[in-house]
Amino acid sequence: MTITSPCRGPSIEDALFRAVCTRAAIASSVPFLRRFAGAAVDRWELSGDVREAVAIVVAELVTNAVVHTTSDDVTLCLHVRDGVLRIEVRDQGHWRPEGRDRPGPAPADAECGRGLDIVAAYSGVPAVRTTAAGTTVSTDLRLLPQTA
Repeated sequence: MTITSPCRGPSIEDALFRAVCTRAAIASSVPFLRRFAGAAVDRWELSGDVREAVAIVVAELVTNAVVHTTSDDVTLCLHVRDGVLRIEVRDQGHWRPEGRDRPGPAPADAECGRGLDIVAAYSGVPAVRTTAAGTTVSTDLRLLPQTA
């Protein structure tokens, strides 16, 4: 089931473009939300490089929500404002419930644990906000002016 709802927050009101989709927090939602994000980037006529970066970042953040929480659903919110594409993933889970900080980058040969490092490589260090309602992870992808 797909549920769409408006993004929230002060910066979203002035967004040039925005797209939101909520899905069940299950494995099949990862490729679905990756395609949803790609379609939004295409509709907004952003570059192929942006589309590729968005696909990777969305896949990593949604996978984290699906794998590392007990959330019922996951929400992807995309919006463009002032030359920046914000990618935000919300769930009802809690990031690092053990209260431990990440010790550092995952080893190069690790099979998992590198998702946020991959996100950071494409868009900068993600911000993690945890409340009683769940966790929101967001990251900003700076858009380069398109040339004709």
